[in-house]
Amino acid sequence: MRIAVWSPHRDDAGFSLGLAIEAWLLLGHAVEVVNVFTRTEHAPYSDAESLHPNDRASFASAVRKREDEAWVKLYAGLPGRGKLTLADVGLKDAPLRLHCAEDDVLHREPVLSDKVMQKVQRAMAQGRAEAVVLPLGVGGHVDHLTTRLAALPPDAGNVPLAFYEDLPYAAQAPDAVEAAVQASALAAGVPLQSCFAEEARPVDAAVTRKRRLALCYDSQIEDATAEAIAAFCGQYDGRERLWVNAAWLAAIAAK
Repeated sequence: MRIAVWSPHRDDAGFSLGLAIEAWLLLGHAVEVVNVFTRTEHAPYSDAESLHPNDRASFASAVRKREDEAWVKLYAGLPGRGKLTLADVGLKDAPLRLHCAEDDVLHREPVLSDKVMQKVQRAMAQGRAEAVVLPLGVGGHVDHLTTRLAALPPDAGNVPLAFYEDLPYAAQAPDAVEAAVQASALAAGVPLQSCFAEEARPVDAAVTRKRRLALCYDSQIEDATAEAIAAFCGQYDGRERLWVNAAWLAAIAAK
């Protein structure tokens, strides 16, 4: 099955779904990570700030693309016929698109401009996904909320649909997950229930693997944040929790 994982930025799928993606690949699914807001100046743990302002976006965007490509390589050699690919919608992230400070990207109302919708719809048509995975929007980052709304299938009751718990936000504010689930269910117009992509696995091994995947994006996070992202799977027996509709359970979870 072709599964489209919508990632607001180049690290979100890696932080939030690294283990689930591995499980889907082992089951033989084709997984395409669709990165939405890839034009950015945000690379706080790189040399971007030392550059002329006119050069920061191209530099930071290139750094993050290389990180994404390094992340994909960590799945090379898995048994089975699953395939992981990347797609790039190429939109500006919130500070560039909305002309706001990086501290102001949380808890803003998403605005679905014509440009955003056109590019997202084009990517949806090109991907021909049979199942869709979206961010819950935990933490209220406007790019995550915009992705959730823009990439939501119009027939959400019939398409296998899952939402993931955005990391590191879910680790920082676990009490916000329930509200995000309710908002996502309301937006989709369908009830959601929790689900996992795989059976429980040894927690220590899962945490080690998840940490390694997260550290691919070292322009974005410190080691302490990578540890928090990795440790989050421990409460789920070494897995990542999804929130899914009935069509997902029928098409994917049962296989």
